[in-house]
Amino acid sequence: MKKWLSAGLLIAGLGLFGHGVYMQAKAWLAQVLIEQAWQQALMSPSAKVKPWFYADSYVTAQLNWPKHNKTLTVLAGASGRNLAFAPSQFLPAGELGGKAYGNQKGALIAGHNDTHFAFLQNAKVGETFTLQLQSAEVQTYKVTGIEIIHQSQHEFLQTPGLYLLTCYPFDSLAAGTDLRLLVSAELVDSASLSGISTTNS
Repeated sequence: MKKWLSAGLLIAGLGLFGHGVYMQAKAWLAQVLIEQAWQQALMSPSAKVKPWFYADSYVTAQLNWPKHNKTLTVLAGASGRNLAFAPSQFLPAGELGGKAYGNQKGALIAGHNDTHFAFLQNAKVGETFTLQLQSAEVQTYKVTGIEIIHQSQHEFLQTPGLYLLTCYPFDSLAAGTDLRLLVSAELVDSASLSGISTTNS
């Protein structure tokens, strides 16, 4: 009886280990395919390039935040499936590109707080990051505000800008909390960027 029990536990353990390895491999492959799709999208600015043939999404931009050593490709549509693979653009909000594209509404990118957007817990007001659009244009943004909001709050989208959103608090044992961390950023023009560079040097 003990032998059968030991064998059963061993098989179950190997099964769990194998599943864990499979999930890690799947996540790694997804990131490779998403990056490849982004490089292809830069060569075809008007195309909706999917990271894999059966994907229900496509790449839209790439976020680069040197302060936290993060480069993240953004998917279209902030669904649970997409958020498992990458930060995702909330399509009903404004278009990515900021005031340079005449946006009257804010653009929103969401991400999980235990994976892609975990670094936002260390973000500070005044930090700068870039957003590369599919046209290959690289825009610089400056963080103007960081606040905790309720998930039902959406009025900030009526103000032009770029917003990054993730669940709050970080490292919470409870899933599905009602709070969100909202990082607000504004597009930096060339003159302002020169001033920032001078100040930081």
